[in-house]
Amino acid sequence: PKMPLYREEVERMDAAFDRSTLQGLRNYCIVHLMLDCGLRTQEVIHLRVEDVLHDKNILQVIDSKGNKSRMVLVPGFLLDAISSCCSMAGVSSGPLFRRLRSGESITGNTVKMLFQDLKAQCSIPRLHAHLLRHTFATSYLIGGGNLEFLRVFLGHSDYAVTKIYSSMAAEYKMLGADIYRLDDIFFSRGY
Repeated sequence: PKMPLYREEVERMDAAFDRSTLQGLRNYCIVHLMLDCGLRTQEVIHLRVEDVLHDKNILQVIDSKGNKSRMVLVPGFLLDAISSCCSMAGVSSGPLFRRLRSGESITGNTVKMLFQDLKAQCSIPRLHAHLLRHTFATSYLIGGGNLEFLRVFLGHSDYAVTKIYSSMAAEYKMLGADIYRLDDIFFSRGY
């Protein structure tokens, strides 16, 4: 079973980032895009500054898995962090996240190393990049989100994969587990 991240584990992860530095702020943004928007590693790597629609709290995920594109909601705290990261890096277009020395787009290895360091630093042995996506999905359903919206947020083509999260969410909700909670933006939109 995939055990989602608990609130206190995310607090430990957040404490590991020195957000006064470009590297710390960049890494904080990468982690929270996966955790609070359900993005895959490759989706984060390919994000461009232009994909962030600040005025609408939306992120465009272009040409993702299976060459599909979608839009996801982005909490205000994360938009603020992304804006600060862009300002600190001095970028206004092109790749959203860049390597510190070369200025080129980050790679899968950048993200892999980030999670290796974070895993050791926070003492969370099960931590890996995709666990954040599992946590997003489980937390979304525990918070009252519906399966169709979750399918769209995750970019799944059918319910088969998305349904896996239903039983996980029910189990953790039944147990009253203190799973990381998503921002209210995911539950306040609509008519």
